[in-house]
Amino acid sequence: MKKLIFTFFCITFLNSFAFSQNKVETLDLMGEKYTVTRVFPDEIIGEYSYEGEGAPRIRLNKDGSCYFQPHQTSPITIKFWIDCDEAGNWRKQEGGTGRYQYTLVVQYLDGNNGNYKAGSFDLMGVLIQPDMGRVSILGERFKSL
Repeated sequence: MKKLIFTFFCITFLNSFAFSQNKVETLDLMGEKYTVTRVFPDEIIGEYSYEGEGAPRIRLNKDGSCYFQPHQTSPITIKFWIDCDEAGNWRKQEGGTGRYQYTLVVQYLDGNNGNYKAGSFDLMGVLIQPDMGRVSILGERFKSL
């Protein structure tokens, strides 16, 4: 009986480990292959405001959908992924004072004045600044950490 219970717990443990892995996709962006996932760290999800106060804004949703509002125009619908290794671990660039950055791969789903071609891809850095209590995108859009 003990062997049966032990086997059950081992199978349950292995199944939970297998399903906890981030699903990894490969995208071709500007001639480079990127491994990405749509499982995100909680600290990057939310709405970012220009200088922390207002428009233009960026909104990142947990499901990988979002919008990006360029200066003086209406928002563009985009979807995003986060750069990761082949095992689904997020790639993180670490800096001073405990700061670190993730890289997002974004795809514009609709254009805006021809500056953001529908279907095109781009990279966006998300900088986590624990020393300042905030997260920033494009160096000018902030949200509280």
